[in-house]
Amino acid sequence: MKWQPIIAGVDGSSESLRAASLAWRIAKAVDTRCVLVHAVPDVWVPGPLDPLVNSAEAFDAIVKHVRELLRLELSAEIPDNVRQGLVARPGRPAGVLDAVAREYGAGLIVVGGRRHGALARGLGGSTAHNLVRMAAAPVLVVEATSRPPVRVLAATDLSGAASATLSTAREFADLFQAQLGVLHVVEFGAASQTVPLTLDLDLLEDRSREELERVIELEGLPIAPADRLIRRGRADEAIAESAAAWHADLVVVGSHGRSWVDRLLIGSTTERLLNRLPASLLVVPIHKPAARRPAVPSDRQTQRKGMALI
Repeated sequence: MKWQPIIAGVDGSSESLRAASLAWRIAKAVDTRCVLVHAVPDVWVPGPLDPLVNSAEAFDAIVKHVRELLRLELSAEIPDNVRQGLVARPGRPAGVLDAVAREYGAGLIVVGGRRHGALARGLGGSTAHNLVRMAAAPVLVVEATSRPPVRVLAATDLSGAASATLSTAREFADLFQAQLGVLHVVEFGAASQTVPLTLDLDLLEDRSREELERVIELEGLPIAPADRLIRRGRADEAIAESAAAWHADLVVVGSHGRSWVDRLLIGSTTERLLNRLPASLLVVPIHKPAARRPAVPSDRQTQRKGMALI
């Protein structure tokens, strides 16, 4: 995982202050820069009032207020130069955070987590939801505490995402000397669409366990047998229940991404986990390999092919 620098979104809420505090702890642990970012939204008002509400003076006043809030709430945790280095940009929070992260070449974006119902998601979701859809960097959504993780649970689907998910989880665990566990959920609902209903579920679980053991060995992960978990059920429900039972304070998942239509109709495991937020959640983007472009035949090759058809 590329650590530097680390971006933290702050909006004045208690959740964002916890996120900023943890972001600084992580940055300090890996000896890298921590950049606090605040998005100043444009406010819709009738035309004659717009120059007053969305003026440069109003922007500066908002930024000054946020800096003062950071001083009051975080002066004991975050150094003055980090707080005064606050980057403020106009726009929606997710878009601003992603743009700043790309500009700085950030290795991690940290935000505070909030639970959202279906109505809120339908009206635009949350900063965390929108970030995991667009960000190129991993996104850490901080739940109830700013302390470093003690128990890190990597949830893997044993696909091509497994390596990136497990290696990132291991880096976090190593960084804070945390206990590392691995979870794989066998989703029979998805399997039943492509395999006969006579599928031996016990056999499928056994094969999944064998594959999990193979992946753990391949990655060289120091995980005790009791911390290698296999569960059945819907992924988000099983991950949330397992995280609570295992007392995880950080869950690491890989996100393949979906089209916006898929997310609107059925959502995704990552987004459902964000709604439940059983612990702090680290979402690792899994980028598809670039498609190979078909070779363009040269004129001579085209001529030869044409001659062969005559």
